Amino acid sequence: MIDSSSEDVRLFIACEVPEDVKNAVGGLIDDLRGRSGQAVRWIRPEGVHVTIKFLGEVPSKKLPAIKIAMQEAVVRHSPFNLEFSNIGTFGGREGLRIMWIGIAGDVLRLEALVRDVNLALSVVGFEPERRPFRPHLTLGRVRDEIGTRQRAEIEVAVGKTTVPTSAWRTSQVSLMRSRITRTGAVYDVVATFPLRVFQPQ
Repeated sequence: MIDSSSEDVRLFIACEVPEDVKNAVGGLIDDLRGRSGQAVRWIRPEGVHVTIKFLGEVPSKKLPAIKIAMQEAVVRHSPFNLEFSNIGTFGGREGLRIMWIGIAGDVLRLEALVRDVNLALSVVGFEPERRPFRPHLTLGRVRDEIGTRQRAEIEVAVGKTTVPTSAWRTSQVSLMRSRITRTGAVYDVVATFPLRVFQPQ
């Protein structure tokens, strides 16, 4: 329960995935863990999701406005299908930082939804994301102390890993709360916003 009068909460918008997809991600992480050991902080499969927009630390009194904005954002969108594509990495000058699995399927419809979410939330004070949207599920983050050689070995491991076949239907968007615990981040659903099912005329 969030106190709507005073508490700040760490929020983001996401498309959740079903249990069978989480299980597939868990199996993939087990495979990668066997190849790269403890060099990576792996995510909890039960918390995997497709992030649409990170809101950051938000005064809880803004929750009603966020919920109204999200209801307006999803009203023109219907459910769509997504699936795994490739395994990849993000990194800058320091090299590999994040391992992820890409998303394929109805990506254009997902991107349209993301644009409308950004537009609706900009009205209530959240800056639109300037970076291109790259739909993915985060698998793990490489530890800061890992050297260049180990990072290169992880890249090789990623290249040798087979992507499991997994597809799912996205029928709602969720407002999520992130809580940092001793064992990692825990995600709670604050509100859900069903995508509209259009009836044939």
